[in-house]
Amino acid sequence: MTNLGKDLKDCQALYYVLNQLDKSKCPLTHKDHADELTRAQECINNSRAIGVCEIVSAADLMKGNSRVNTAYVAEIFNTNHGLTQLTKEEYDSAQMVDDDIEGSREERSFRLWINSLDIEDVYINNLYEDCRDGQVLLKVIHKINPNVVEWNRVEKNPNNNFKKGINC
Repeated sequence: MTNLGKDLKDCQALYYVLNQLDKSKCPLTHKDHADELTRAQECINNSRAIGVCEIVSAADLMKGNSRVNTAYVAEIFNTNHGLTQLTKEEYDSAQMVDDDIEGSREERSFRLWINSLDIEDVYINNLYEDCRDGQVLLKVIHKINPNVVEWNRVEKNPNNNFKKGINC
């Protein structure tokens, strides 16, 4: 693995990345500028032209700190990732399930994570409703560590809120 801080220190790679994201707003005109500080500042100016917040200074980029430069690259791709939206035909041909119906990001992430565990007879459509009786949560815990859940103490058919709460 390379050191991102030192690799981006001269900003030349960033010029090419920004140019690929938007050729009209991010020209390669200053990529070979002799003054490194000017080159870094022009790179930041290019990124601002496509809407990237100025989270680092030219001097910060030139220091070669991998965390700072990683944060800058992440900000670039969070602002403009360069990917095009799939057409309806592309989406349908990939046979993708639209699992982004509703809910908060955390709820959706947890729901997708549970569904990715491939637990038999478990598929979460609505996290709150499907986990209400505690059965799904117990199955998830059992999938992670089979020695934790004492199945003989679990209420298999919880018919009231008290029994559901005990399972939870």
